[in-house]
Amino acid sequence: MDQILQHLDISYSRSRRAKNLRITIAPTQAITVTVPVNTSLERAKEFVQSRQSWIQKHLTKMRQMETLEAEQPQLSRDELMKAQDALFARLEWFSDKYDLPYRRAAFRCQKTKWGSCSGQNNISLNINIAFLPKHLQDYILLHELCHIRHKNHSKRFWSQLDNYCGTNAKALARELKSHRMQM
Repeated sequence: MDQILQHLDISYSRSRRAKNLRITIAPTQAITVTVPVNTSLERAKEFVQSRQSWIQKHLTKMRQMETLEAEQPQLSRDELMKAQDALFARLEWFSDKYDLPYRRAAFRCQKTKWGSCSGQNNISLNINIAFLPKHLQDYILLHELCHIRHKNHSKRFWSQLDNYCGTNAKALARELKSHRMQM
């Protein structure tokens, strides 16, 4: 195995449910390789070797994100509550403006999603939205509200979201990917 990979914390985990080899990098930068039952450990190690540049790229990106996070200011509990109130007010304003009524909204400490809209039109928002620039906060609020009319990511969904955002919504989605969860 290459010298770079020798210094990494790589673990191999067999899975009956896995159909393919998969590499997962945790926030701690520990690397887990999920190995289907019918795949040899030798084949899994070859797979990791072949994906070395992908692993390095993602580890570098994670380190850069950690550096950026360390430089970002933290919010106190009171500031977080004010931000939450302001986001709820904006959600309500957008809901009224575009006639997209939701049943209820709540903030959650989620690890992977910025927001979601249930089939019953309940909106869940990630508390980490408070750390984002205002235009991305608005994008997330509008994105979830658009799911009230379109429960998928169809062309009509993106067209409606483009209209409400006043810009290319997919460009905002790509920009959002450069941000990471704080809490």
